[in-house]
Amino acid sequence: MTDHTIVVGYGTKGRSAVRTLRESGTARQSIVVVDLQPDAAADANADGLVAVTGDGTRREVLSRAEIGSARQVVIAVNRDDTAVLITLTARQLNPDVVIVAAVREEENQDLLRLSGANQVVVSSGAAGQLLAISAVRPAAGRVIGDLLDRGRGLDLVERPVAAAEVGSPARDADGTVIALVRGDDVLPADHPAARRLAGGDRLILVSSRPWPVTGHDATQPKEPAHASHHL
Repeated sequence: MTDHTIVVGYGTKGRSAVRTLRESGTARQSIVVVDLQPDAAADANADGLVAVTGDGTRREVLSRAEIGSARQVVIAVNRDDTAVLITLTARQLNPDVVIVAAVREEENQDLLRLSGANQVVVSSGAAGQLLAISAVRPAAGRVIGDLLDRGRGLDLVERPVAAAEVGSPARDADGTVIALVRGDDVLPADHPAARRLAGGDRLILVSSRPWPVTGHDATQPKEPAHASHHL
């Protein structure tokens, strides 16, 4: 396999990640699941996915998942220390692969980035913030929940700037643009640099329209600088 996505951990987070990848247009044959538990690997097979049974912290296991030619690795295990070890191993085996990892505790996100993760999602912090937003601002909480539930209302989508939009402000582009991706930078739509779109830029927008999927577009730039994401 080449240019595929490896999902390490096929529990609740891993299955959700795979479901979102599929809903975003990623083909089943482009996803490889790695899980230590034979039952989880069997479930992945039953879902039509390639699965490798083994410990994702071990070089030979990730090599069986063909990490050397993978596009990205999604680490969705339950222990933060395990996520760190998987990240270190994956980065050693493929210096260029994009690594996205989930951690339970915010205090471990810097360790994940130092270990080689490109993006870190703090699951406990995200859940807590969503709970608080839903309690204090119920309508805003529903919108965020809708964005997380792809295909059932509002979605966050990313697309390249159209030729006709080059030179125009990001806010004038087709769709509700909230951010601009330029090189390694992600800029808000009202940033001064977003007043004039350039070729090669990408737009992140909120939409209920079925925009073409571009997450694996060949024109997509490399991953943004190390970042942690909180809802």
